[in-house]
Amino acid sequence: MILRLLLFTLALFFVSCQETSKTILVKGTAQGAENGTRMVFQKINENTQPFDVDTIFIENGSFTFEIEKKDFPEIGLLTFENLNTNVIFFIEDKNLNATIFMDSIYSSKISGSKENDLFNAFTVEIKKFNERKQHNMLEFQEARKNMDNQTIVRLQTENAVLVNEEKLFKKDFLEKNNTTLLAVMLLNEMFTRQELTIEESKKLFAGINPKLENNAIVKQIKTKLEAAQIAQIGGMAPDFSGPTPDGSTLTLQEALGKVTLIDFWASWCRPCRQENPNVVNVYNQYKDLGFKIISISLDKPGDKERWLKAIADDKMDWQHISNLEYWSEPIARLYGVKAIPATYILDESGRIVAKDLRGPALGKKIGELLSEDLGAL
Repeated sequence: MILRLLLFTLALFFVSCQETSKTILVKGTAQGAENGTRMVFQKINENTQPFDVDTIFIENGSFTFEIEKKDFPEIGLLTFENLNTNVIFFIEDKNLNATIFMDSIYSSKISGSKENDLFNAFTVEIKKFNERKQHNMLEFQEARKNMDNQTIVRLQTENAVLVNEEKLFKKDFLEKNNTTLLAVMLLNEMFTRQELTIEESKKLFAGINPKLENNAIVKQIKTKLEAAQIAQIGGMAPDFSGPTPDGSTLTLQEALGKVTLIDFWASWCRPCRQENPNVVNVYNQYKDLGFKIISISLDKPGDKERWLKAIADDKMDWQHISNLEYWSEPIARLYGVKAIPATYILDESGRIVAKDLRGPALGKKIGELLSEDLGAL
């Protein structure tokens, strides 16, 4: 009886110690690692940049270290000397087991908690997609070498279907696991790659676990979504001002016409220069009906003469602004411009009615808007 009571007391003590522990244990093996190989445990800061937390040395192909327990998941990284890559994992409230392959680091995995096990399952499916894409790529290269156009067309079609299939898999994964940190990371990646629309991203973001709101990646997504919604069709164009070629300051309000085109371009941008003759033709056709253009250049610091020469060479006889700050151009950043040429068409009130129209579509839209305006008179 006394022995039973003692064993029961010890069991309670052991469970209590486990429950009150403030750390988790990470135990692992590193196949192919030499004795004394240095491994660094890293975490992610507010700017989503890794920083070192602890250094661990691998002995006899194994390692053990402790991490502060987390009620809500955080991202952890393991880096290894002489390897220019890392192993990502999730820090939660459960002990973890790591299997590291030094000669095939991407095959490594860490398991033992909800987020890590989910990540492992997700990775298996993504690897399947990658293997299929790699197979198609090799076959495509061979077809190009043999000038086999029929096979090239078939593979291009198959690849488009495969890319869409992978995208649908990721979206389905997001919807089913939206409260996890892994889903947050995937949402950030897909939104950045424009694999999701703003509306799709907003809907998915709204379902994120509120307890992750202070996570750096969550904050990053929120900032990106806010920036992306600033200059959307149906909204008012953000006001701005900037220096003109003669050094004076021009505001958007001063430049507005019955219909206005905001045109982001640069003298170094070949697609912009190729589109300029079309923009010039549209301007000459409709300028007397109240069509105005204000071009904002992303030319580089010190390139004012190059900017001015391009304006003259391309016969861009309308209003111009540039801070000559390249991709740091504040107006481009205000509008969330990530690539040029980029255009915004505004009505007389300054509301955005269309975006990124080029070629015949630009002239057609301007003509329609001015016809509507004249018809209302």
